[in-house]
Amino acid sequence: MKGRKFGKPRGKTCRWTSELDEILRAAWMRGGPRAARRAIRQHEPTWSPYSVKKRAAALGLCRRKAPHWTDTDVNHLLWSIDSNASLALIAERLGRTVAAVRKKLRDLGYTAESLGGYKVKEVAEMFAVSPARVQYWAAEKFLLTKGGRITESSLSKFLVDHPEKIPFESLSLDMQNWLREMGYPDRRGNSKVAGAATSEGYALGPAQYASAASSHSENDG
Repeated sequence: MKGRKFGKPRGKTCRWTSELDEILRAAWMRGGPRAARRAIRQHEPTWSPYSVKKRAAALGLCRRKAPHWTDTDVNHLLWSIDSNASLALIAERLGRTVAAVRKKLRDLGYTAESLGGYKVKEVAEMFAVSPARVQYWAAEKFLLTKGGRITESSLSKFLVDHPEKIPFESLSLDMQNWLREMGYPDRRGNSKVAGAATSEGYALGPAQYASAASSHSENDG
């Protein structure tokens, strides 16, 4: 029949279990729809993105627009931070992504340094890589630690100096926007400008990138 597609399970042909639902919820809260599709694909590689999105909608995970932060939400956020709750737990309680919670904290003037830096596991979840890889970056001094936590200044410098190490396109839109704010190169409309700069001999080199990262770190401090 014209217009019909075959080959991939869709809708009711996908047998969702409580275990898969929990995997979907956790991945969605951590990194949005892309992270959720990636997590489910590890268990059910033939399931289509449509099936994952449909199940997410049935579980109440899909939102067209991020909910407005109310005074109650902000007060709960600040109380949770004072209580040393993890960002993952705060995000779960507020029904938001970790990236959304991080952005709100930055809007309120909080930095990773004031919160004690980042755990290896947190950076791994943000970048959608394994904790072992983040540990390797720390061992190679790409990321610096203080008190066992990765500092915000070194994370910003890492984004500027080594953007190719991050699977940027696979991250949620919230996380992409947050990484850009932290220093990740914004290439959304600068390809022509960058090409012109290169042709004229003005392309940024490692030294200029390092200088930009150092300036960004001083501003954060």
